[in-house]
Amino acid sequence: MPDALSTVCSADQLASRAEREWLIANGLGGFALGSVDGQPRRRYHAWLIGAASPPVGRVVVLHSCVEWLVRHGPGGERRCSISDFEFGGGMHSPGGTAFLKSFTHNGLTTAWEYVVPEFDLNIKREVTPVPGRNACTVCYTIIGRCDGVRLELRPFMPLRDFHTLEREQSSPAARLEDPLALRVGRHGLEATLQLRAAKSVNAAFVPDSQWWRNFTYSLDAQRGQDCSEDLHSHGYWSVPLSGARSDVELVCELAKPQLPPAKVAPIAPTQPIAKTPAKLMHAASQFVVKRTIDGKLCTSIIAGYPWFSDWGRDTCISLPGLLICTGRLEEARDCLEAFARMVEGGLVPNCFDNGTGHAEYNTADASLWYLNAAAEYAQAAKLPLDPSGELSLIAGACLEIIAAYEHGTGFGIKMDPADGLIMAGDAGTQLTWMDAKRDGVVFTPRHGKPVELSALWYNGLRRVGGLLPASMARRAREISDIAGWSDRSFEGAFWNEAGQCLYDCLAPRYSSDGLLVGWDPSYQLRPNQIFAVSLPFSPLERSMHAAVLAKVKTYLLTPFGLRTLAQDDPAYRPRYEGPLFARDGAYHNGTVWPWLIGPYAEAVLRVGEFSQASRLEATQAISPLLDECCRLGPGPGSVSQLAEIYDAEPPQRPTGCPAQAWSIAELIRVTNLIEFGRAGTTP
Repeated sequence: MPDALSTVCSADQLASRAEREWLIANGLGGFALGSVDGQPRRRYHAWLIGAASPPVGRVVVLHSCVEWLVRHGPGGERRCSISDFEFGGGMHSPGGTAFLKSFTHNGLTTAWEYVVPEFDLNIKREVTPVPGRNACTVCYTIIGRCDGVRLELRPFMPLRDFHTLEREQSSPAARLEDPLALRVGRHGLEATLQLRAAKSVNAAFVPDSQWWRNFTYSLDAQRGQDCSEDLHSHGYWSVPLSGARSDVELVCELAKPQLPPAKVAPIAPTQPIAKTPAKLMHAASQFVVKRTIDGKLCTSIIAGYPWFSDWGRDTCISLPGLLICTGRLEEARDCLEAFARMVEGGLVPNCFDNGTGHAEYNTADASLWYLNAAAEYAQAAKLPLDPSGELSLIAGACLEIIAAYEHGTGFGIKMDPADGLIMAGDAGTQLTWMDAKRDGVVFTPRHGKPVELSALWYNGLRRVGGLLPASMARRAREISDIAGWSDRSFEGAFWNEAGQCLYDCLAPRYSSDGLLVGWDPSYQLRPNQIFAVSLPFSPLERSMHAAVLAKVKTYLLTPFGLRTLAQDDPAYRPRYEGPLFARDGAYHNGTVWPWLIGPYAEAVLRVGEFSQASRLEATQAISPLLDECCRLGPGPGSVSQLAEIYDAEPPQRPTGCPAQAWSIAELIRVTNLIEFGRAGTTP
């Protein structure tokens, strides 16, 4: 395993790192996910979760196996297992963690080594998802006194939707295709599990239908979710071992047509790539997936593992860091073209249903982030945004977005004709990235004029307008005029003189007969104002940038990102914990988001005019997250990844998705900014 990518956890470290989670994605939306000690702690922990309709339609294909070593001797049969599961009442069985001596993960393979003194055997298990296929291999290497020992492998193959939990009921259908190949079918899906054991000619599958009841998942329990399920097994493989070493392999695959290889017009990288840690670069690659749109294979970006699909907002924010800053310009263009095909009424899809793949368009900021990402790509590729040129799809989408926002589109999203600023939504909607809503409750109501929408609007207008071809000079002037109007209004609308910062949102005020009569500012101190400083074009007077940055630094900055609300606010929630309703209430009301370290660090650089001192300050701001990704410390968290969120108060526990795209992407993007300087066109 390459040293630069390998993470090793030794026997003396295992107890304090047992719950840390590892991830290996297959590029189709499927993945393998689990705990360092091998015990499943989420409904999403499995050796193979396949994407039946890439990158969604995800199902648990191979949950795990019960692994027994069996030796016959004068005193009868002795059995020992390297498996470990938690069942109801806190019972652990068969208890194989006691033999675990090391854990190794390199982003491609995850391995556990066990020492079983009673049998004088060392066992290594390696789980390796197959890139580009809904398949994985599970390899066992057994070294020691193998003669007279057999390995029993009892698989659990529920073929269930990865969000659901199984209950004892009718089991999946199964049949043996040959003595070493099992085919399981359910819900219109089929999967195969084949045994390969070159030295074990007498290996065979033993039919032995069993329900194993009350598997318990502690991390689901912590989230206030149902945390118990029953799993069925059709039987087990019995594999005689011999000699000083035996090798046994399981190959599991979801029997679904695989996607053909992508065909994307090559574009040579024209921009330099920063010296980024190998683990961070590999972490980035885990989120890049394929999606079919109108029969065309396209690139997309998974927002986070295990439960998110390829969200439009997350894709557009993550694309510069994951694809442009890593030199993957072909895929960046392909991704932008993919989402251009899905634009409806100027709106980029918010997310996709895991089961149906249906696109949902309830977002006001995804389209504005698309403008920024498209401009980043066009500048990196040194191409104009020409609707009749090489970037016709991307340019056309940008112009459609601008026109739709100018004249109005769904969810009340439009430019206010009175001031050129963007307004959106109503009291029942959640259209920005602060979008938590449950049981009809909008936890962060920001309808009206959220500050970042107008900052993104101005930035998008300036960037796109400046990249139009000479043949579109008239439209470029029109866009420039709109931008100027927005620019002149922004400061007067959002500047909080008393607080020396920006209002987070302007809420509409209506008369008794329902007429809009004004806008009421929100005095809550939130991080969204940082975009008015960090984006390449800012609608805020330059002299105010330092004040906004200082406010955010004083009240919101933590080692792992920015708090979503200041600590002295009555709505502040320092911990993301408890049942889902309580967690959603804390999601954007204090909880720290690592991705916000990107705009914060960029604001530091821009305010400091990219001086050496500002580069040092930005480096210090991102260092804790770099350490978090690249080393395996004690406590909960991820292996060679970054979580979605952190608690707002020390100890800042990582939580939410254990692997989040924009957390990684923004670290990479800022690393490039620190090394090479300005991104985009500066004001």
